[in-house]
Amino acid sequence: MLAYLISWPIWSLGKVFLPDNLTIITVIMGGFGPFISALIILRITSGGSGLKDWFKNTFNFRINAIWYLLGGIILPFLIAAVHHLIYLAFGGKSGIEFGPEWLIYFIYLISTTLLTGGNEEPGWRGYITPVLMDRFHPVVTCTIIGIGWAVWHAPMYFLEGWGGSDQPFIWLLIYCIPLSMILTWLYYKSRKSIIPVMLLHAGTNVVFRYFPMETKVFDSVADEFTVIKTIVYILLVIFLLIMTKGTLGYKKTLSVN
Repeated sequence: MLAYLISWPIWSLGKVFLPDNLTIITVIMGGFGPFISALIILRITSGGSGLKDWFKNTFNFRINAIWYLLGGIILPFLIAAVHHLIYLAFGGKSGIEFGPEWLIYFIYLISTTLLTGGNEEPGWRGYITPVLMDRFHPVVTCTIIGIGWAVWHAPMYFLEGWGGSDQPFIWLLIYCIPLSMILTWLYYKSRKSIIPVMLLHAGTNVVFRYFPMETKVFDSVADEFTVIKTIVYILLVIFLLIMTKGTLGYKKTLSVN
């Protein structure tokens, strides 16, 4: 709720007072709402020392390189490749062109990680996920957060500069749940480091520009790109749930009295 109270007024002020070509400024500023709200709550509930410990543990760079590769490269391209294969299987025409511009992916990845997607993750996965994991089953936790995450995006449909404004909200609401589970799995498997999670969030926002779909394959579907993306996320989540026996990598810590 605090994330809404921070982000939504910032986006609203940008819509009211800024020309459309400048609302991207407030889009970026409002995107830090979940992160800022986590900092505020931690400062109130845990004090300065607790906040310092959270930063140290959450922004842990000393993890195996495989988690950076999974978050920033392997999983985003795997998701996009499976998405494209499903599209081709239904008769779509690929628009993939290999060239030097593929290297620009890393520039897009870093900027999106820091400003337009990945910057949400310290709030969603780094703070509220562990809090709810202590109360609910991992699937329930990710469903709650996935819905809250999707609803948080709702005002962005009225703003210029948000890349997701062309997707129906109902599909955003649906796919945020399995995507939340994927990000949560990566968070716990990487020793609760938010860095690879930020990279994966950013990667899924960026990678599809390299897998263009030239034709439409489902005449009755308004946004077949998002529908196929949702299917890919669900398939990956089913695999992760089976492999982790429903835990998504979470291990409950038993308190000792």
